[in-house]
This record gives sequence, C-alpha cells and structure tokens, in this order.
Amino acid sequence: MVKASDYLIALDDGHGIGTAGKRTPYIQSLGRQIRENEFNEKVTFFLKVELERCGFRTILTAPTDEDTPLKSRTELANSMRANALVSNHFNAFDGKFDGAGKDAEGHSLHIYFNDVQDRRLAESIAKYLKQGTGQVYRGIIEQNLHMTREFNGPAVLVENGFMDNEREALLMINEEFQRESAREQARGICDFFSVPYVAAGNVVAPPETDVKGVWTIRDVIGKRVESIYRGAEGLDFYSKPTFRDTYRAGTLKYGYGFPEIIRKLKVEGAYMYVVKNSRGHVYYVTAAPKFVKVEGRGQSTGGSSPLPSSGPVAIGEIRIVGVANAAIIQDRPDRLTSMGLGTIAKDRTIPVTGSLKGRNSGSGYWEVIYNGRRAYITGEFGRYKAY
Repeated sequence: MVKASDYLIALDDGHGIGTAGKRTPYIQSLGRQIRENEFNEKVTFFLKVELERCGFRTILTAPTDEDTPLKSRTELANSMRANALVSNHFNAFDGKFDGAGKDAEGHSLHIYFNDVQDRRLAESIAKYLKQGTGQVYRGIIEQNLHMTREFNGPAVLVENGFMDNEREALLMINEEFQRESAREQARGICDFFSVPYVAAGNVVAPPETDVKGVWTIRDVIGKRVESIYRGAEGLDFYSKPTFRDTYRAGTLKYGYGFPEIIRKLKVEGAYMYVVKNSRGHVYYVTAAPKFVKVEGRGQSTGGSSPLPSSGPVAIGEIRIVGVANAAIIQDRPDRLTSMGLGTIAKDRTIPVTGSLKGRNSGSGYWEVIYNGRRAYITGEFGRYKAY
C-alpha cells in the first residue's frame, strides 16, 4: 500500500528576501513595495505544513532569507533523492502598474520541455488551483528553467500571479490567499502520488475552562508562552498538531518561547498551544504547566497568584541592514512620535522578542531588548534569525 511517508518533497521558495528587482512597483495604499519572497516564503511554509499533515516528508531547498544559488537548491534536492520538487514564484511583465484591465494577470505552471512526469504533476496541481484561487488560468508552459531542468524527477515551478498587477500584488501578503494556494498545491501532489489528502481540523478544541475551572482559554489567547523545562536537550515544538518526532520543528531552551498563543487544542490525549513566531509562522507546543508557562498568568490551580512577568525574553536576533550607518532604537512602535533611545550600527545584531505592525511604517517594527527593556526598530532595517 502506498504511504505518503514513502515520499520526500523538495520545496523551493524562489529568490531571497533582498534579491534585486524581485519586488512589486510602489503600492500607494501600503506605502511600500512588496518583495517577491514575502509571498514565496510564506506559501512554501504553508505547503510544508499541508504536506506534512498528509504524511509526506519535506525538505526546504532555500531555508534562509539569503538568495541561495539555483545550483545549490537542485543539488540538495537531488542529493536527498527527493521524489518531487515544487518551486513557488510570483510573475512580472513590465514592472509597472498600467491600470485595471491593462496588466497581465493569472497563474501558470512551468515545466521542462517534453517531460511527461513534470506535465503529470503540473496537471494534478492545476486541477485544484483552477478550482481554488479564482484567478485567470494561463496554462502549463514548457520552458528551459534551471529548477525543472536540473532536478532528477517531476518538478513544477508555479507562478502564482503578477507582481505588476496591483490587485494580484496585494494577494502576495494576503494570508488567506497564501494558505489557499498551498492547500490546492498539496491536494494536487496528493493526487499525483495517489495518497489521500488530509484536511486540517482533525484535532479537538478543549472546553472553555481547564479541568478545575480556574482559567479560561480566552485568558491565554494572544499571550506569550515560554519553556520552563531545564533539560539539556530543550523542549520540542512541532510543525503540525502531533507529538510525533517526525514533525518536530525545533527545540526551545529554558526561558525561550513564542510571542503569541493563537489557541489551545487537545491532541493525542494531551493539550497543545497553537503559537506564532515573530515571522508569523505557526507551530505547536505542549500546554503542560510542568513544561511551559504563559507570561503573566499563574499555572497552578487552587488559588495561586499569577506568575510575575520575567521580562522580555528573546526568541532570536536581528542583524541591522538597509541603513547607511546605524538604525535608531525607539521607545515605541511609531517612527514619527517615538523617542530615540540610542542607535545600533549596521551589521550589528540585537536580541528580538517579536514583531508587530505599529504605526507609520509599512514594514512594521521589531520588538527588541535594549538595556534590559523592550524597544523597537523599524522592520525593514532588521534581518531575522531564530535561536
């Protein structure tokens, strides 16, 4: 019997975050441009989650924000003997917004010349993209592209829309569109390998209170969760709602955690928190009080007082980029009304606890630790690296 776990899928998010030219024209409503990798990286992450939920094994060919060479990407996928490769991109035509009805639009799937397996995979994915995203379907296009030419197996490069069509450009940062695109691609991959697609939601939401009725789920939503586990190996967190090692995404050192709890689920007889990291990626971590605490709320029952906040705890760091000499460290997430607390030189790093939208910055703000307190740096001036 065919099992999804028999297959390894290579996932590629086209270009790095700073690759020259790979961005939209200036968007007046946002006050900025959108980099192509802002979409590519997110849809690839969501596709990874979709596929792993279905049982596939996955590998990322370009796991960092850097512009990984094409040769390195395909060599990695080939060396790991991946069974298929999907590369996500966003197309461009003339580099400017010409107005409604005048810009190129729609999605397309790109394969190598006369490759039967490439075409079969593309047809499987196209079947669901046409049903799901509601865009113009531009067809399957044969091209001499490195990713499809050099990979030793079925490969498809998906152009998910046009960056120089303003309506489609705004879809690049629309999470619903990112997730929909990933879901339709996953369904096509499942069809190609003749394995069942497993929809999200096969987990149980817990009751509104804990077993002794002391706190409600609403008490923890939006709060920070951090590890209180002192084991040398760290506390595991996962890419899907399960405690299976196959889906372990990383570990948390004592005192490290995630800045936002989304919800709580009952999984495999125990509870997990669904959490977001500072880049908006979703993970799953145990909710057991002996392993984690929620900042600002007591973990035990029976009249105990809330735990005191331990202060800001870093989940990673940012390296200062995109400035001539230094970035300003601000006392609040608003570059127009904040007070400068100091500066940090270009290429230096500073601990980061999360990120948020704030005001008067299209790129948002990094929440950092400066002299032991929370402070803020404009989003475009930091490049994030998780601990």
